[in-house]
Amino acid sequence: MKPTLTLLTALLLAPLAALHAADSLTPYTADKVPQNVVDLWKDVDARKDALETKVVKEWREDGVVCRYVIFKVGTFKGADSRIAAFYCFPEGAKKAPAFVWAHGGGQRADRERGRYFAKQGYATVDINWGGREMVEGIKENTDWGNVDPSQGPQFYPKAFRAGKSNLLPDEHTIDSVVSPRNGNWFLLTYAGRRAITFLEQQTEVDPEKIGFTGYSMGGNITSYVAIDSRLKAVVPMVGGTGFISSEFPGITHNRPSAAPYSGHAELFANTMESQSYYPLVKVPVLVLTASDDFHGIVERAYTCMDLLPHKDWRVSLKMHYSHNLGSEQWIMINQWFDKYLKGEPINIPKTAESSLALKPETHAAVFTVKPDQPGQLKALDIYYSYDPNPQSRFWKLASSVQHEGDTWSANLPLHSGLPLFIFANCTYPLGTERESFDGRTSTYTITSREQVHLPTEWKLENLKSLATSDEFLPSFERGWGDSPISGVITYKFRDPEMRLPGKDRALGLTLTGVTESYGVRFRITKNHYLTDVKAPPQDYVANVLIKPGDTKVVFGLADFLDSKKQTMPDWSNVSTLRLEFIQKGKSIPLKGNPMLQSLEWTAAKAEK
Repeated sequence: MKPTLTLLTALLLAPLAALHAADSLTPYTADKVPQNVVDLWKDVDARKDALETKVVKEWREDGVVCRYVIFKVGTFKGADSRIAAFYCFPEGAKKAPAFVWAHGGGQRADRERGRYFAKQGYATVDINWGGREMVEGIKENTDWGNVDPSQGPQFYPKAFRAGKSNLLPDEHTIDSVVSPRNGNWFLLTYAGRRAITFLEQQTEVDPEKIGFTGYSMGGNITSYVAIDSRLKAVVPMVGGTGFISSEFPGITHNRPSAAPYSGHAELFANTMESQSYYPLVKVPVLVLTASDDFHGIVERAYTCMDLLPHKDWRVSLKMHYSHNLGSEQWIMINQWFDKYLKGEPINIPKTAESSLALKPETHAAVFTVKPDQPGQLKALDIYYSYDPNPQSRFWKLASSVQHEGDTWSANLPLHSGLPLFIFANCTYPLGTERESFDGRTSTYTITSREQVHLPTEWKLENLKSLATSDEFLPSFERGWGDSPISGVITYKFRDPEMRLPGKDRALGLTLTGVTESYGVRFRITKNHYLTDVKAPPQDYVANVLIKPGDTKVVFGLADFLDSKKQTMPDWSNVSTLRLEFIQKGKSIPLKGNPMLQSLEWTAAKAEK
């Protein structure tokens, strides 16, 4: 019986072996699983498989050609994986510079992005890795086959699961053992590399002038793909800052982003985290992120840049915001790729060098920064914080800054047991106002090296002793982040120097020059990314109608209601406060709006 069973087993397995023989990757056995980035990618040939590109639809408008294409990523588990994308380029283009765009989580490829950059002279391929519908009525789309690196059925109709971050095997993973190729990041990176291959083979593209960029999860993908020798420059945005499975210094509370990798955190960090890729990245890197980004963490961005084997990098931060960029950051994509893909003679200032001198005997610290091309500077702003939580800090603008020659400095208090984080935003003129992908701007921002002081003995309870001010924000010129579509936002409630008021206090908004009617909306978000706060995030909204001539609006606790019409109990644990002016159902831009004068604590309205 034994020989018969052996023969039967062989006969049953033979079709399965044949099925996977054509796979793009050979499955690992437990003893062959790579333990580092080099070994993980050394045998991957992103040019090996034919692309088998299909053009689903083409648009020609205003000098731009956009194609809805689907091409082969590879063959995995015996089935083809195919990805949809928008391929856009200037009509008549030959040897155009080009780059890949990887969208963020929950998003999709965007034809408007391709149209904008085609007008700037670029060919782009915007890959739809998430599988969401790209064009209404077109059903042909990304089909991952027998694998699934998507975020689940709410985005990708053919999803096998709700998402796959961990490295454990299942019936839809490449490997049947614990492996870095089993998580979503490997396949998404593989698809990114195949998109480079797609661009290489297009007649409109110069294969020697290819870059890569991506937003959020796409920023992570960008950092992983950056080791591909075919690239000339990369721009990770609000992502790609690594250390997903690491804690923030001084904070030891739960790390939800690390949970999927429990038991395999070291393998994940060494093979699929950005910090393990940057030492191998040889091309110029521009990191665009926000000062309070929950994903593209500020300190981690600088740590990653210091791992590069070269110094050709920049960081540009949008202030007082999370997961959003301003036009002064967006235009930097143009600047970066114009320089490194087009080869234009653009003199982008270098990252400003900085230093931090500690004077413990006087409880003081001196931050010094020397910007490149100081004669071209339009503004230099120094921001600092004592809060170890990078996802919800209030960055204070240093009010007393000394300037001598090519050096700027600020003297700041140094507090026992508390960290200090500090950097300078250097703003330079473009020479003329330009249209970025998201708004017009005449300037761009390059952020200096951040300086960080971490105490030898942490005493975070000392943050409470800093609360000596009752002032909110006397001006809208500082402390607010802006968005062209959703008003302005502040993290002022996270300022440890501001005392929180009692229930008898309210926020008084002072206005001037109101000539039309507007809906004024305040939105408070509580418990979001706060240290040692376990309660779930909670939103409270207050609305009021203002009329021409109104000069002040007061918002007390009773005015803020949650989704169940319950009033906000107090002013504690507020993460952010957002202010919007609504007109004809749309939020109007508030940056620099002369109607806004101040927002201060005032007496609450008497109850009727």
